[in-house]
Amino acid sequence: MKLVQDVDAIRSLQLGQRGVFSKGDLQRIFTERHPAAFSRRVKALIEYGALKRFIRGWYITKEADLSVLSQRIAPESYISMDTVLSSALLVGVSPDLGVTAIKIGRSRVYEGCGLRIVHLGIKPSLFFGFTGDGPVRRALPEKAVLDVLYFYLRGRNYPFDIFADIDFSKLDSTRFAEYLKAYRNPKFVTFVKGVVDS
Repeated sequence: MKLVQDVDAIRSLQLGQRGVFSKGDLQRIFTERHPAAFSRRVKALIEYGALKRFIRGWYITKEADLSVLSQRIAPESYISMDTVLSSALLVGVSPDLGVTAIKIGRSRVYEGCGLRIVHLGIKPSLFFGFTGDGPVRRALPEKAVLDVLYFYLRGRNYPFDIFADIDFSKLDSTRFAEYLKAYRNPKFVTFVKGVVDS
């Protein structure tokens, strides 16, 4: 029975895939030439509970790594904002049901399965300050803080108080000052210094 084989295939690959499968991934796994038959097999996996459809073309398992999903949806992006501040213990709030990433271009929001991925757009000159180790690019804490403050001035709200809840003492002050030089808006620079000094 193909369903049993397909479930076994998903289970055997989910660790390596970090629980994230594109439509192309599934087509390569199934080697199914007929589109209607492929769709039936995917539907059967969803009904069985082995897969969930996140958005069109993207499927996840219960153990899916949202950072990997975010990176695969937008390869030229990096995880940042409250997602990084939480993991670096700079804030005490953890965004369990979503991740936020930065990319060049227009902002986009993806929602499905009770999960949310936000891609915020910035200009090319501010696309820096991240590591590329492993399957996911992540902002260094200093850049994540600057991203938070940058988008705060553009109306973005957070589940923490930027003036009281961010532990700036954990930042590399030299790196932070170096990164801040890339921001050419004097009002933003003054605002950042005021927040940090407060």
